[in-house]
Amino acid sequence: MAILSVPVHLRWGDMDVFEHINNVAYVGYLEDARVCLLANAGFAPELDGIRQFVVRHEIDYLKPLTFRAEPMQMQVWIESVGNSSYVIGYCLLDEAAEYMRAKTTMVCMNMESGYLVAFHRNLSKLMKS
Repeated sequence: MAILSVPVHLRWGDMDVFEHINNVAYVGYLEDARVCLLANAGFAPELDGIRQFVVRHEIDYLKPLTFRAEPMQMQVWIESVGNSSYVIGYCLLDEAAEYMRAKTTMVCMNMESGYLVAFHRNLSKLMKS
């Protein structure tokens, strides 16, 4: 799956007492980018009783980020695919610098049984395209 570039609009309220974007705000930016990526790939929130859930975030803060009116760019892509999980990669940047790199691990769960399951064949095809 190709890299998707998603605009990220920083909010004044995302800053903390140290006048930089608080680390908690980044998780929201990841969510926005992840939803865009999955929607562009044609993923439905639920497919045949199978839902996807976040089980892990890893975030490397590379450079402090302060509020700006212009949107940043979040590059987002599917980094790897396993049997019942996949990893989404991210990079938050502007024309001059890279501010954050991150990964989110997602799993597929059967909502009726509550157990992790292998990907639905249609999801697997989308992931590997």
